[in-house]
Amino acid sequence: MPLSIDYEAKSIKCDWCKNVIKGKPLTVKTCCNNKPWVFCSERCYRQWMTEWLKRQEQIKGGRKATKLL
Repeated sequence: MPLSIDYEAKSIKCDWCKNVIKGKPLTVKTCCNNKPWVFCSERCYRQWMTEWLKRQEQIKGGRKATKLL
C-alpha cells in the first residue's frame, strides 16, 4: 500500500493531473516507485490510488493464471 510521507517536494506540478500545486502537496511513496508521487489534492490521490490498485490486482491475477496443473 502507498505510504504518505512528509517530504519537501521540489515539484510544483501534480504528478497525476499536471496542475500547478498552490497549497501543501500530498506526497506518497510506494514499494514500486523509486521517487515519491506528488499530488495537488486528495481527489487526485484517490484517482491515482484507484488506478494503482487495479494494476496491482492485474499483476496478482496474472500470476495465478500461470499455475501448472
